[in-house]
Amino acid sequence: MVFKLLKQKKYPSDTVFDEIYPKLHREHSARHFTPVNIAVKAARLLADKHTDKILDIGSGIGKFCCIGSSVSDAQFYGVEKRKALTNLANKIKRNYKLKNVHFINNDFTALDFKTFNGIYFFNSFHEYLDSTCVLDETSKVSLTEHTQYHLDLKMKLNECQKGTRLVTYYTFKNKIPSSFQFIDANETGLLKFYIKK
Repeated sequence: MVFKLLKQKKYPSDTVFDEIYPKLHREHSARHFTPVNIAVKAARLLADKHTDKILDIGSGIGKFCCIGSSVSDAQFYGVEKRKALTNLANKIKRNYKLKNVHFINNDFTALDFKTFNGIYFFNSFHEYLDSTCVLDETSKVSLTEHTQYHLDLKMKLNECQKGTRLVTYYTFKNKIPSSFQFIDANETGLLKFYIKK
């Protein structure tokens, strides 16, 4: 089982890991869902102790949170506005008896970011900008919505407590508020690490 492998620090390929999902979602994985190796690195940057609460903004089918919860004792929370994806993530959680992962069906702006001390963001809003990136029938290309979501993201990140860790994947620095200090980047600069000043 893939989660036992993760706990043993044996990391399956994305092709192997994604077998836990229905075929429709496996087809979207390469573009929309965090690769296993990136999820492991991001979780390690974000989670330091078992009391840490990590939020994944736009968690989709829950891949990042499920992997994070398998390589860390921290609590992982995924927020996703699509109910069908939240339901699938919760089904995976139940089927594999993952204890320290939680999925919330809501818009991320409804959450209190002060309750989290780690945030993960894998450019969830790109589908509003690029018609080739549309995930499902609920998606629509809208520059206005893309712009608004990034403004909302900056506003919510500014609410975070001092010392909150932030890891982004495929996200430009100018989308992150100046209240976060850039610390480091790896994976050819695509994975970025910040701390709230």
